Amino acid sequence: MACKACYVHVPFCQTICAYCDFTRCGYHKGLADKWLTAVEQEIKEKLQGSLETLYLGGGTPTALTLPQLEKLLQVLQPYSSTCKEFTIEANVESFSKDKIALCKRYGVNRVSLGVQSLQPSLLKVIERAHSKEDILHVLQDLHEAGIHNISIDLMYGLPTQTMQMWQEDLQEVVSSFPISHISLYALTIEKNAKFGRNQVQPVDAGLEADMYEYAIDFLTSHGFVQYEISSFAKDGKESMHNKMYWTYEDFYGIGCGASGKQHHIRYDNTKNLQTYLTTGSSPTQTPLSKEEEMFELLMMNLRLRKGMSLQHFYDMFHVDFTQYYAKPLQRMLDQNMLAITEGYVYASEKGYPLLHEILMEFMDE
Repeated sequence: MACKACYVHVPFCQTICAYCDFTRCGYHKGLADKWLTAVEQEIKEKLQGSLETLYLGGGTPTALTLPQLEKLLQVLQPYSSTCKEFTIEANVESFSKDKIALCKRYGVNRVSLGVQSLQPSLLKVIERAHSKEDILHVLQDLHEAGIHNISIDLMYGLPTQTMQMWQEDLQEVVSSFPISHISLYALTIEKNAKFGRNQVQPVDAGLEADMYEYAIDFLTSHGFVQYEISSFAKDGKESMHNKMYWTYEDFYGIGCGASGKQHHIRYDNTKNLQTYLTTGSSPTQTPLSKEEEMFELLMMNLRLRKGMSLQHFYDMFHVDFTQYYAKPLQRMLDQNMLAITEGYVYASEKGYPLLHEILMEFMDE
């Protein structure tokens, strides 16, 4: 059966952020041209039928030149034309008015903007090149072009970041940014990122937890609904594409470094750009057992505030969740970490910040 969602990974960046460990490389026009040829081939081989959501991520899709971005959008048009949601990730410094107009013309109706911080000192630490004024200009350009569904990413737990800085950023975003979605990310120091190589130390775990709690309280009191552990939406503008992951739908993964899931198999495309250019996606495939899929469905669904539908679990696996996982479920209910209401099992206020601990209970069964 064809997937309803597709993720396309664009591996190029104009600059590499100090915290980043995604599959990425510095932009080079010749390499990007060859990548477009390879990705077109993979798209034509892999995609079947119409899509409901399409997501261009990276890397930085907007690092491509205007003609290159148009080539990619043209190749995807037979599939994007049916999408309810077509998202592109963008960096402020590489998203010109011309690129915004191009995206609008090809049906992009949602933008995820990499903001991370508004603090000049922190932007320098993570090696980002934009200012608050640059962000506001891009947001204005997007609305003028008719793209109103806009999300921004913010990071907390950054080196030298104080609670006051975090509070200032959230207050500024809520008061002056015309957006409908915010994604929050705690800094993870990856060994292959610049922070990891330089042995940068994370902030105090207590401070990081306080930042997250403050953000939840502040954003929910200003009209944003926390529908997923790191995602906040206004006016019902939840990410349809990301919800495909969280509800454990199959999805296509296209491009060097992309992952996908289809027919009970997870696949990871090669992260080596040269391999991708010469021999295609060269995926590593991991068959998933019924038990693995049952656990992964629970793991992804519990990220959502509303949790997991017991009926959906039964429809997928023909197994009664409450019987199969009776022991860990009862332990978590007894400890008020989970609750069951109207056919959904979900993390309580007490359990939601402790999802990892909850899942370990189920993994041990």
